Amino acid sequence: MTLKRLQKDVDCLKKLRFHVLFVLAMFILQSCKQNTTPSVNHAASPFDTTHFETQALSADDRVKLSTATGKTVKPIEINALADKIKGSTGKLHVYCFWGLNNEGSISTLKAIKKVSEKFDSTQLKVVYVNMPLRETVDAVNLFIRENQLIDETFILEKADVSFFSKKIRKDFIYINTLPVVLLVNKATETLLFYDRKMDEKELTTLIQPLLTR
Repeated sequence: MTLKRLQKDVDCLKKLRFHVLFVLAMFILQSCKQNTTPSVNHAASPFDTTHFETQALSADDRVKLSTATGKTVKPIEINALADKIKGSTGKLHVYCFWGLNNEGSISTLKAIKKVSEKFDSTQLKVVYVNMPLRETVDAVNLFIRENQLIDETFILEKADVSFFSKKIRKDFIYINTLPVVLLVNKATETLLFYDRKMDEKELTTLIQPLLTR
């Protein structure tokens, strides 16, 4: 075999090795890309709470979550809600009035949710009442599903904060903003109200002595 022929064979082997390594590198790169791509089924599942915690919901997922079958806010008329509040008995009822566009009421709502998980349902009942300021039923449904509110949730239409003095008790007249928290138990003549942002510690301190044993 001549030196020239040997050199040619070596060059061919080098080219072949290069092509093999290139193809192998592309295969590995493609595999890594596929592994980091979110699952289509995962992205399309609006009730996967781990998905909510790690990523912002896409516009499509938000629509699915707000309109899917599941926990749904119930419309309630002013007089019906007033009767419900004044008739609350047998256990401590916590009514949380909130709005999607009110940061303090959202914070208070979340604190109430955490506090309610500490106590037995035979002692405490939580009711969330949305007082809409331009928000829609779909927007409220999206919120309660994202935040996994399992307690009864109403939307009070055609009402403002004057509802409290007109329908519940006249000395509530100076309530002028959200959030509003009512602690009610007709059996023990409890009817307390708070119209400010509240945290978990303060709510626990207020609620615990009022629970029936």
